[in-house]
Amino acid sequence: METKIIKGDFIKDKIFMEVKDEIVKLQSFHNKKPGIAFIGFSTAPLSKYNIPFHVQLAQAAGFYVFQDFRTDDTSEEDMYKLIDNLNVDDDIHAIVILQPLPSHLNPIRIVNRVKSKKEVEGFHPQNMLSTLIPDIQTEIYPMCLPTALYEMIRETHIQFVKDQEWVFVLDDEFVDNSLTIMVVKSAASKVVPHDSTFTIINKSSKNLIETCKRADILVVVSKFPEYIKAEWLKDGVGIIDIYSNLVKEVQSKDNPGKMIPIIRGGVNLDSVIGKASFILPIPGGLMTVVLSLLLKNALTAFKNSIKN
Repeated sequence: METKIIKGDFIKDKIFMEVKDEIVKLQSFHNKKPGIAFIGFSTAPLSKYNIPFHVQLAQAAGFYVFQDFRTDDTSEEDMYKLIDNLNVDDDIHAIVILQPLPSHLNPIRIVNRVKSKKEVEGFHPQNMLSTLIPDIQTEIYPMCLPTALYEMIRETHIQFVKDQEWVFVLDDEFVDNSLTIMVVKSAASKVVPHDSTFTIINKSSKNLIETCKRADILVVVSKFPEYIKAEWLKDGVGIIDIYSNLVKEVQSKDNPGKMIPIIRGGVNLDSVIGKASFILPIPGGLMTVVLSLLLKNALTAFKNSIKN
């Protein structure tokens, strides 16, 4: 069987150039840059690569960037003070809280502290509610992750058939994380066809293997690199790998003073070639599109501030 490897670079570049071109036009007319703030934690495994990448891409698109990176002992009260200051800063139109947060911080409370008009990932309860219940029409910004998945599926013409079973495999930590589980359920409501079923299963469940074997579409969110085994999967399964793990760092051949991260998801790509019908891999799959959509939402926040 031929396995279609779906990379997000084409969609990412397309969205990025649209954002960049529009910022140039708006800046020439209004003499003002859109501003975006990134708040993260320096001790997260991928932070030293992930954070600069976010900042550099935003700056390349034409954003004014504010960045504040904290240690894991930051209190909830300190986070509130930082967010409150950014909420009233007229030069900041978008606030991004980079995940994951330290375990003592409640992600729902932290995200909810951000003004809904500046929370551009779509994690604010108002945006999530609109994704889950579209008829209420309260959405300010579309959720980046399910929107990215929807766009990649649409652009690559993947067809889902009736009565497929979708299986979402999550680690204990993600199942217990109120924000993560809400994002997963919201994403499922947007991308899983109404005539299909979906199951969320804990990676540590005794029924994991038999549940994976039933999956027509397998979505993996795991901090355990390449955990899912090819023999657990049936022929023709579609795989969506989401979480990026830093496996190791290697020295650059071109620049010996530079270290390059080796990143893997929960599925070993090589092992499923010839077995899966398609895979959105880590690295290079869904998450590349998510960042471009985040910048698109941040541009919308800037345009909304101009209107107001």
